[in-house]
Amino acid sequence: MKRSEAYHIAIFVFGMLACMVHASRAQAIDPGTSRPVPDSTYIEIAYGRQQAARNVAALSTVHGDELSTLFSTNLGNLLSGRLAGLTVMPQGYEPGLAAPRLLGRGIGTFAGGTAPLVMVDGFESNFEQLVPEEIETISLLKDAAATAVHGFRGANGVLLVTTKRGRHAPLQVQFDTKVGLGTPFHLPEFLGAAGYATLYNEALANEGRAARYTEAQLRAYRDGTDPFFHPDVDWYGQSLRSVAPINTHQLNFRGGNDVVHYFGLLSMMNEQTLLKRTEKLSDNTTNSGYRRYNFRTNIDVNLTKNLTAMLTLGGSVEDKRNPGASETSSLFGAMSVIPPNAFPVFNPDGSYGGNSLFSNPWGDMVEKGMYTSNGRTLQTSLRLRHKLDMVTPGLALSAAVSFNNFFRNFSIKSRTYERFALSQSAAGDTVYTRFGQNTSLQGSENESEQWRNVAVQGFANYDRDFGAHGIDIMLMGNYDSYTVSGDAYPYKHVGLGGRFNYAFNQTYLIDFSASYMGSENFAKGNRFGLFPAVGVGWVVSNEPFMQANRLFDRLKIRGSYGLVGNDVIGGNRFMFDQAYRYSSAYYFGTGNASISAIEEGQIANPGVTWEKEKKFNVGFDAALLGNALQLSADYFFNHRYHILASPNRTIPGFFGMDLPMLNVGEVHNRGVEAIVAYHGRHDRPFGYGIRFIANYANDRIVAMSEELREFGYQQTTGRRIGQPFGLEAIGFFRDEADIANSPLQTFTTVYPGDIKYRDQNNDGYIDDADYAPIGNPGSPTFWASLHPSFRYKGVDLQFLLHGVAGGSLYRSGLAYHAFQDNGTVARIAEGRWTPATADRATYPRLTATDNQNNYRYSSFWQEKSDFLKLRNVELGYTLSHLPEAVGIRSARVFANATNLFSWGTSGPEDPESNTTATAYPAMRTFLVGINIAF
Repeated sequence: MKRSEAYHIAIFVFGMLACMVHASRAQAIDPGTSRPVPDSTYIEIAYGRQQAARNVAALSTVHGDELSTLFSTNLGNLLSGRLAGLTVMPQGYEPGLAAPRLLGRGIGTFAGGTAPLVMVDGFESNFEQLVPEEIETISLLKDAAATAVHGFRGANGVLLVTTKRGRHAPLQVQFDTKVGLGTPFHLPEFLGAAGYATLYNEALANEGRAARYTEAQLRAYRDGTDPFFHPDVDWYGQSLRSVAPINTHQLNFRGGNDVVHYFGLLSMMNEQTLLKRTEKLSDNTTNSGYRRYNFRTNIDVNLTKNLTAMLTLGGSVEDKRNPGASETSSLFGAMSVIPPNAFPVFNPDGSYGGNSLFSNPWGDMVEKGMYTSNGRTLQTSLRLRHKLDMVTPGLALSAAVSFNNFFRNFSIKSRTYERFALSQSAAGDTVYTRFGQNTSLQGSENESEQWRNVAVQGFANYDRDFGAHGIDIMLMGNYDSYTVSGDAYPYKHVGLGGRFNYAFNQTYLIDFSASYMGSENFAKGNRFGLFPAVGVGWVVSNEPFMQANRLFDRLKIRGSYGLVGNDVIGGNRFMFDQAYRYSSAYYFGTGNASISAIEEGQIANPGVTWEKEKKFNVGFDAALLGNALQLSADYFFNHRYHILASPNRTIPGFFGMDLPMLNVGEVHNRGVEAIVAYHGRHDRPFGYGIRFIANYANDRIVAMSEELREFGYQQTTGRRIGQPFGLEAIGFFRDEADIANSPLQTFTTVYPGDIKYRDQNNDGYIDDADYAPIGNPGSPTFWASLHPSFRYKGVDLQFLLHGVAGGSLYRSGLAYHAFQDNGTVARIAEGRWTPATADRATYPRLTATDNQNNYRYSSFWQEKSDFLKLRNVELGYTLSHLPEAVGIRSARVFANATNLFSWGTSGPEDPESNTTATAYPAMRTFLVGINIAF
């Protein structure tokens, strides 16, 4: 066991022992409020908790227990379809690298960062390596009333992660284990050697060239009688296995008494990849997989009657390994490009096959070396809270300090190895031509990445009711320093903030919040800004005139308006400071001697500032039928301005300098959200519930100082952020007459079967002036989910349907463009255009070289990313009321499956995957597990 792992486990055990030692002392505590209240009446908000009845902000919440039976090495992937307003876009699927892109209520900027600010237990940190079993809640704070205290860091929303803490209850122990397997959702389908050779001959014929493969060679490919000189290699089948094992186990402890509350967790997850096991085949390789250990110790202790200390300690230790001295993308890239008849895996003498163009993917896995990384995450904080009820009831002061750290180092051991191409001499002898040579492993240990965050906070809280009046006041000051490896200077924020919440008779609600925050990234005198917000609420169901009509058990109307910002503005750092750079050279004298020089870089902007956003939100929350039916809906409008953009419209390019970036951009983003949930009675043998979430968010660029273009359809202003521009495909050329009667396509000579494009400006030519908006950006505008659950006695069943619309995918590269870069051909090319199939062709005519017309960026290779996916299905059975002598309170066995099926426009591919064949594939997972509570 490594020293760091032993250290973390020792801390975990020490925390558990400390909890047991204090188990007999007395004095109730509640670390989150100034008086004891049931947890169910409070919700997590920015820097604290608030009575749910008094909340006027827009937020959505999911509990960690809802995610605990699911599996992903990245917690963010489990949030798809779970949080109203949060869009989760997978960016990869390789274990340990499957970090999704998260969007809160869509996109609000075309220049700066778009991800929500992530706060774990009140401090900025990474949440993706946490496990669901240590999560109490994850909340998305969405409007100005919820995010204004985060100042110029709250415009994209705030993802608030709260880990579990102890509670006043006897010790409870829970053990969970899950085992299962993952299998590819879809792998690219390439033709075998016979199909490849046949289509390649056809491609050559289309170019007026002679066939490469004779009928005898085609026959040899089909019958497989000559596997060395006429190989037919399925590189995916050679290198991948059909399933990848998964297992995860966790043990947690929770409880407390009048003096101490404690929660502790120890977890292990292990996911192997689809790459075949190679470790026993060579000393130059390793098995591929990802393993992570998580630990957590959260302890709250009453040091005195009024003073409480809260220790939060969590972290993870991860190890990732791959053969081939790199991440899996290089191996998948090689597998997807090599023609199946290029060379055999092994030659007759047992050596590796290869040639001058391609290496051998299997040889790369076994002989090329190994790639490993080791990561360590530590999240710690200490908070002291002192109640000042002796001064006035409800008053409390608190202070906290936090240190969060992540470090990952890489070890790359690589070598070269011999590969041989086969040929036959005139005498019929086999000739081996060597490429590469065998060398020893060479190690590289000098790569690493790290970030750390140190934060200090101070709070004054006052929470008290005076008859019909309820007041909740929070004042705070905070400082944080965020350091990332590779940056010379840390990122620093300092600020003051506060919130005033008033409720009259629990009916009329008002909430004022504000922050005054500064950053080192802006010039002196321009580093601080004020961010105010106001929210109001009316609990209509508490009005006397509603008492006679009990249609609504609860009806609250709420609204908010305020100003927030985004300091992740894009561009260079410290843009207020003039930068100078080395030019290539100046030449002097008759000898043209070159002299290196320094020249002025991009012009500084001393007035550069953060993005600002005015947020407006109005919504309602309602409960009917004895709180069984719950409804919630919101409408929002966000106006983001001061977005960085180059002043191309106001300063011409011939001015002779690198234009400064100015805060001249604007974006509007508006949308709606709705939640409908129904929960049947739980005191009957049969119970059921259903939850429906729907989201719509649509952005538009209002201003970006874009240069004037000759054709208005090429303007980006007025369109969605990320709008793709390309040629509009309108079919295939039917014949030479069709070509002669169509606009002249200037990219290359075209023939029947080539893609025909629309002449957008009607000038008789197809050229760059005809690039126009096509399809939609990659991010969707709409998503919805349906989550029904059923229970009959001890049996439970639930599933999650998730649908997305309003985005586009672009299919390009090796898996779609036939014979590109001397590569192979995918099965979709079987639908190619020929004179016989002209009326039903789905693919352009084949060419053996890269086609400068057909492979241009166009709508032909674009498709909608709309889909409906069965994201999760779970069946379980719970054993309860077990004999006391057994020592088990309850046990639940379950089986679940994720990413099962999808219905959409993308064919067999995963509709969420906008990657090429060079990427690790999306996965289905099948798990069985057991949860035992002691």
